[in-house]
Amino acid sequence: MPEEKREYGSCFVIVKENYAIVTFNRADKMNAFSPDLFEGLQKAYADLKKEGSIRAIIFTGAGDHFSAGGDVALDIDPLKAMDLREFREYFNPLVQLYMDLYNLEKVTIAAVNGFALGAGFEMTLLCDFRIAADTARLGEFFVRMGLVPEIGMCLLPKIVGPGMARYLCYTGELIDANEAFRIGLVEKVVPVDRLLPEAEKLARRLARGPAAVGIIKKAMNQIGGQPIELTTDVAVNYQFAATRTADHAEAVRAFLEKRKPSFTGR
Repeated sequence: MPEEKREYGSCFVIVKENYAIVTFNRADKMNAFSPDLFEGLQKAYADLKKEGSIRAIIFTGAGDHFSAGGDVALDIDPLKAMDLREFREYFNPLVQLYMDLYNLEKVTIAAVNGFALGAGFEMTLLCDFRIAADTARLGEFFVRMGLVPEIGMCLLPKIVGPGMARYLCYTGELIDANEAFRIGLVEKVVPVDRLLPEAEKLARRLARGPAAVGIIKKAMNQIGGQPIELTTDVAVNYQFAATRTADHAEAVRAFLEKRKPSFTGR
């Protein structure tokens, strides 16, 4: 399948085989999030969600950085002049995008180059996996702007534990890639020139997997962090759903026939 490039304002998408790469494209502003970039992400998400052949999505930044967070002039400074109604109207589409990305049944991977700060950092938390270049610097920068994290207060404790999550949120301290790996914030650290190849390698692997991958993601998002007594019924229901997929049937056949399974994502 040939590569296909799609433009969405301040971001663009490259479709390869059964996965896609979404690139924030405001390199001159360190890919700071602006209304135009968020609008582009919303449109890209809407298109990719509908395409069943795309089973994994990589998010990364053009140039040297993933994203320096909200654009102070275009995104942050106008907030103080908004009344509550205007504030909610501004944020509701962003919150919906966050929720859509978190609950998307496709695999999501953040390929983190350079700065991932504030809203950029939170975008990485919404992804299933984070691969960091050795140049990466990550942090919940909100408090240093007198603001609070929008997603990190919920997701960060689940990833790095409550104590470290509080430390990062309260201080806004930036950490390098090796420290991010040490605390479990990223799954892998690679040389910057290997960042996209490693992310694409993982995307290809998971995109070839069975439909159970998407079911596992949905189940873990729903039951993660709850007492096990509250999760068993849900887990059984999701297991039931998995047993009804064509890929599960193919896996059983392949095992019995002593061959490699061929999954279709159905």
